[in-house]
Amino acid sequence: MKKSKKQNIMNIIKKYKMPLIALLVVIVSLVIGLIISFGFEKEKLAANNNNNEQKVVANTEEGVIKEETFQELQFTNISLISENGYSTFTADVTNMGQEDSNVSDVNIVLQDKDGNEVITLRGNIGTTLKPNETRTITAVTKGELKGVTTKVIAEY
Repeated sequence: MKKSKKQNIMNIIKKYKMPLIALLVVIVSLVIGLIISFGFEKEKLAANNNNNEQKVVANTEEGVIKEETFQELQFTNISLISENGYSTFTADVTNMGQEDSNVSDVNIVLQDKDGNEVITLRGNIGTTLKPNETRTITAVTKGELKGVTTKVIAEY
């Protein structure tokens, strides 16, 4: 009796040998494909996480963040921040004079350690600034401003 069951199983295997081999190849291929696919997905997720990390760099060079006065306008709370491929210069501007200031724009010349101009940004103060009045100016440019060590506020 045992021999006939065994023989029946052997006959079934012989009869369906090719389809069984094909099925086995498909199953093994799917398993390998899934393993590879999960590996690539992990790498892709890791790469996306690295790209999504926001890299914020504040320029803390004394020559950049120091207070400065130009035509009775005092520039304080100065920052130069690089983030997501852009750099933003920000400063508070206070009219220290006794009369209204009609300076509406200034050049913000950013220089490297050798005094070479890296870029000149336009700081828009806007309309008339009354005595002791303070406004915040912001100038943005594309790119990270690496190597900037000093700034000069100049006439626009």
